[in-house]
Amino acid sequence: MMEMREWRDAWDRAQHATDALREALDGMGAGATRTAHLRPTVSRKGTAWVDVGQLPAYLAERVAEVIRAGSLDRTGQS
Repeated sequence: MMEMREWRDAWDRAQHATDALREALDGMGAGATRTAHLRPTVSRKGTAWVDVGQLPAYLAERVAEVIRAGSLDRTGQS
């Protein structure tokens, strides 16, 4: 069974990741109405998660573009 301290640490990680994702999506023009469903969560095993709920298709496509571009930047491709 997970101890409260472990759960809190995982929750803090999940909250930080949720905030980071919300900020990134806001920076892409998503706006508060599109990021309202993001929420931190912790599994029974203590794994930190971010539940993204549903994203509009246009936003999911934009996120995919940004991820691909970032992946290419790291590999030195253009």
